[in-house]
This record gives sequence, structure tokens and C-alpha cells, in this order.
Amino acid sequence: MDLKLIFLVILGVVSIVYLITLFFKDSILQYILKACLVPLILAVYISGADIILLPIILALVFGWLGDVFLLKISNLLCFRLGLASFLLGHIFYIITMFNHAQPFHIIVLVISILVAICYGIIIFKFIQPTKEMKIPVIAYETILLTMAIFALQFFLAHWSKLGAFVFVGSIFFVASDSMLALATFRKKALNVPVMFTYIAAQLLIVLGFGMMG
Repeated sequence: MDLKLIFLVILGVVSIVYLITLFFKDSILQYILKACLVPLILAVYISGADIILLPIILALVFGWLGDVFLLKISNLLCFRLGLASFLLGHIFYIITMFNHAQPFHIIVLVISILVAICYGIIIFKFIQPTKEMKIPVIAYETILLTMAIFALQFFLAHWSKLGAFVFVGSIFFVASDSMLALATFRKKALNVPVMFTYIAAQLLIVLGFGMMG
């Protein structure tokens, strides 16, 4: 059996079991499963990519660190470290998208920036972060939405499955992090949709870049 397929199957099983555990109280099993998600996605990437890109590996490494820090999301320091880790992960995704999305579609770029600004303002007003978290949230929003903007440019440069995977993955990331912000600052119970969209986001982006030859 293909090694990439084996890791995909293992990831699917671990993801399903993990999502089921979210309906129950925190447990050691839940922590272990969450810590295994991104390493498995990394294994899918390395075992199946035609060309292995270092920024993608770094994005996943920082994503994994973010997952680990957010195991203690109620701790402000851990939350900030998790936010910083994911921010760095998005920056490495942006670097890869930027390098493979040129020439840019300027009209689409301008429109997407305006849409991103409107979305950012709306979600910021809606989640109402605490005073000490306003600047970190604004910084993170900016990087997250920039990643989605460049994912769209990447899609326009690659009218194929790989471009679609990366762009849809970026949209899942925006959805996941928006729901995480709601869960954190507005105390909404969104664990399952947050993690489902997060797993889908990381996997789709990785599968997309893995198709680059």
C-alpha cells in the first residue's frame, strides 16, 4: 500500500477518535491525540510530496507547537505562545504562496484586501477581545487574512486541483480561527467545528502543495 495513503488512513482514524473525545471532558487521551494530528499531516506531506518545501515543514512545526500550547488555552501565557506559533506558521505558508503565485492578479488582490479588511473589522468587533489581547488579535487577524489573500492568488496562478486545495484550506483556516476566537473570548462551545475545520485546513493546504512538481 502507498505510504501516503497509510498515513492518510491513520490520520483519518486519529481525527475521528479525537473529535469524538471533544464531546467529553478533557482527558490524557484527548491531549495525546491532538498532539499527533499535525505530525501525521507532516508525514502525509513528506511521504507524498513530489517536491518537499522547507517553509511548509516549518509551517506545520509551528502549527504543532500552537496545538501544544493551546492544550492550556485558559492560561494567558500559553494562549499567547499558541497565537505566536500559529502566526509564524501562517507566515511560512504566506512565503510559499507568495513565491508560487506570481504574477499577481491586481484587481482580485485589491478586492480581496478590501473584503479581508471588512471581515477583520466585523470579527474583531464581534469577539470583543480583552484590552491586553487587542494588539495580538489584530496582528494575528492581519497575518491570517493575508494568508487567505495569497492563497487566492496562488489558486489563480494554478487553475488546478492543487490551487483549489490550498485556497479552500485557507478558507477553512479563517473559519477555524474565527470560531476559536469566539470560543475563547465569547465563551462559545465550538470545540468540534473548530478542530474539524483546523484539521481540514492543514491537510488541504499540505495536499495542495504536495502536488507541486
